[in-house]
Amino acid sequence: MSEQSPAADLRQQVAEAFSHAASCYDTSGVAFFQPVAERLVSLAALRPGDYVLDAGCGTGACLWPAAGAVGPRGRVTGIDIAGPMLERAAAEAARRRLRNVDLRRGDAENPPFAADSVDVVLASNVLFVLADPERAARSYRRILLPGGEFASAWNIAEDPDWLPVIAAVDACVPGGTGFAGFVRRWPFSSVPDMEAMVSGCGFAAVTTTTEALDVRYDSPGQWWDASWSQAPRLFWQHIPEADRPAARAAASAALDALRARRGELTRRLTFGYTIARKPDDPAGTRAAISA
Repeated sequence: MSEQSPAADLRQQVAEAFSHAASCYDTSGVAFFQPVAERLVSLAALRPGDYVLDAGCGTGACLWPAAGAVGPRGRVTGIDIAGPMLERAAAEAARRRLRNVDLRRGDAENPPFAADSVDVVLASNVLFVLADPERAARSYRRILLPGGEFASAWNIAEDPDWLPVIAAVDACVPGGTGFAGFVRRWPFSSVPDMEAMVSGCGFAAVTTTTEALDVRYDSPGQWWDASWSQAPRLFWQHIPEADRPAARAAASAALDALRARRGELTRRLTFGYTIARKPDDPAGTRAAISA
């Protein structure tokens, strides 16, 4: 049992889990993070010259479309708590020869930025793994310029046919705390809850666009490997080694039955893209600086 606070313990687990998963993160061939990130950047309507923070940047799904949107006069800074994730992102930024991207080690819950210093904060598939999403939203409001924008992508609903698959693995997690319950905790329990949380942190003009994303897997094995490089790892890594083959077999059996009914392994996930604005000051600071 950890002697740390629950928040500190979760923060450490996130750092360790994604550090271990970094080498295989988003390499399974499944289109998951990139389409969500690209849609978030599109809805955020970044402008040339904007200074953007990508909170919890991972290996860079948001960085590349954001860098293109802000252009050479703009800048995108990605922060992540897991060093190996940043190493992969840095290598890709160098490969792409991007001069308007920089990367820093930092906690997405409390970014090390000055107040009123950023035009846009992007948080794609990251808020739900933070110990205190409300604290994170308040931090983003603090560092945004007046009139600045906070844009978050988050999973609203699982494909109902996939719930037994997730449950089969969660059932093997000691203590009865699995991924499915964690990902639906407040404020990710509903769109009104999420919007109320963001509004309560001082943001205005809070709106959520809801869209479905079809994720296709070639086999149960591809789904298993992809899941272990993503957020479910936070919980499934606690399954004793001796029990993991049984967990995988149970999930694979459910997936085989699903494929027999559908003819393929397609998972329809529902994502929310919540966009909010820090209230303007009378002088319209963001508009003046970005002009």
